[in-house]
Amino acid sequence: MGESAAALIKDGVLVAAAEEERFTRFKHEGCFPLRAIDYCLKEEGLAISDIEHVGVYWQPWKIRKRAQEVISTLWRRPRSFAQKFSRALKEFSPVGGGEKTSSDGSWIELFQIKQILIRNFGPFKGRIHYFDHHTCHIASSFLASPFEEATILSLDGGGEELSTTMAVGSGQKIKLLKKVYWPHSLGHFYSAITGFLGFKMEDGEYKMMGLAPYNTPDYLDIIRKEILITNDPGSFQINTRIIDYHDALANHFSKDAIKIFGRPRLSDKDPFNERHQKIASSAQAAFEEVVMDLALWAYKAGGGKKNICISGGCGLNCTANGNLLRNGPFEKMYIPPAPHDAGGSIGAALLVYHEILEKPRKFIMEHAHYGPSFSDEEVQKVLVDRKIYTQPILEEKQLLEKTVEYLASGKIIAWFQDEMEFGPRALGNRSFLADPRNDSIRDVINEKIKKRELFRPFAPSVKEECASDYFEINQSSPFMNITAPVHKAKMDEIPAVTHIDGSARIQTVSKEHNMRYWKLLDTFHKKTNVPVLLNTSFNIQEPIVCTPEDAIETFRNSNVDALVIQNYFISRAML
Repeated sequence: MGESAAALIKDGVLVAAAEEERFTRFKHEGCFPLRAIDYCLKEEGLAISDIEHVGVYWQPWKIRKRAQEVISTLWRRPRSFAQKFSRALKEFSPVGGGEKTSSDGSWIELFQIKQILIRNFGPFKGRIHYFDHHTCHIASSFLASPFEEATILSLDGGGEELSTTMAVGSGQKIKLLKKVYWPHSLGHFYSAITGFLGFKMEDGEYKMMGLAPYNTPDYLDIIRKEILITNDPGSFQINTRIIDYHDALANHFSKDAIKIFGRPRLSDKDPFNERHQKIASSAQAAFEEVVMDLALWAYKAGGGKKNICISGGCGLNCTANGNLLRNGPFEKMYIPPAPHDAGGSIGAALLVYHEILEKPRKFIMEHAHYGPSFSDEEVQKVLVDRKIYTQPILEEKQLLEKTVEYLASGKIIAWFQDEMEFGPRALGNRSFLADPRNDSIRDVINEKIKKRELFRPFAPSVKEECASDYFEINQSSPFMNITAPVHKAKMDEIPAVTHIDGSARIQTVSKEHNMRYWKLLDTFHKKTNVPVLLNTSFNIQEPIVCTPEDAIETFRNSNVDALVIQNYFISRAML
């Protein structure tokens, strides 16, 4: 149960949402989301007794397919059976399965939700509704999208039984077209190759995506013939005798895999070489081919709907999303800010409203700012408690101009404003920011601040109305889930956010949905003639910061030049 989260819908409209990891400070937290629930209730001034319905984005009794797969491996691959059985024990243990889980987190808790709510929040008489995991993924994208009709893909590691679902949506109705059952999983294929390359599985997949453009997909043909196989239209199979997800979790890879790819990189201390780059490139290319195949099948089977909605953890593969938008038959694409499991909380809530209560659609998720916010007074109290000297708060114009002055001079800013974003991307409220014209700033941020691999790219935030001037994209991309080519004439202008293949993972920023961040971009635009900033998440090997306390602690531990927190500007000299 990774990525636990809670969301609150009131009269059909999302009013609060947060991931549990932001409160516990453990990445990919999978425990029961007590703190996230507490935040959502307090945000609207509600007690648990005011809640009429609770939607859950799992049906834990539907795991027989996985259980059968675990048992079937006992004689064929004892090592894999041991790994799968150990993982199952953790998932069904009351002490939880997370590596650093801060409280109980297990499948068992899903059967005890009413008791847990009563124990922690008081009297509760509402109804509990359990929904299929992939149906919740689908709902989190289509039912929150601006589309009346759409082709729908849900792709992840695995739900109760499924790994992939293709559907078509019309109004508030969703019609399933085809299902792919676990263990045939694009997410598990991608994660296993991530492990083969020495990255942490279920965390480092985006690293492999960043590494992929550094070389050519020389292993693509053999992957498609021997490992990731398409025999039937609208489906695929994984040859688990060569690449097995659970074996990979134990750093064990088959002789056939080693024969194909060579020795696995089992440690971060091992250097990268061209072979590793080619493996990453090939895995990404194979992934993109299958996503395109599935989307084309769903498009035809669903009647040729020109809009597409994507969800599931694989929806975070922004390179595949961009490829599908550019080269597929679709005119517009919608991917929610949290297509992974955390977004299932929103999907479950929407299913209650539309399926259980049979209410019409009235909500479009156009921004991700549904988390905690803090006033200047609350920030000041934290600063005083930590004995941090500050100047008086600044008027907005002064604040923006001073921030831009720092950025344009090559300094790095920690930017903490208003409501925390929902989902794994920092979208301008909990961000490190820098000048995209400064190519060397990438290495500074990677090596000295973020403590991450130097090959990993950074994303641009761009004023929405200027996006097509810099990038080959004809729609908004507010959630940083789509990669697009940078116009060749602009590559030298924004080298710090242009990846080695000439692409960028774009965030478009609108006046309507994030006025202050848009004003910062606009102020930078007026000073530099560039409406773009480098934007990366405000964290260092931990979840994105949530509170002023988190922000100050992370700022202290970084080499960032200044922290702009609400209307306070704190330079490093003030610490």
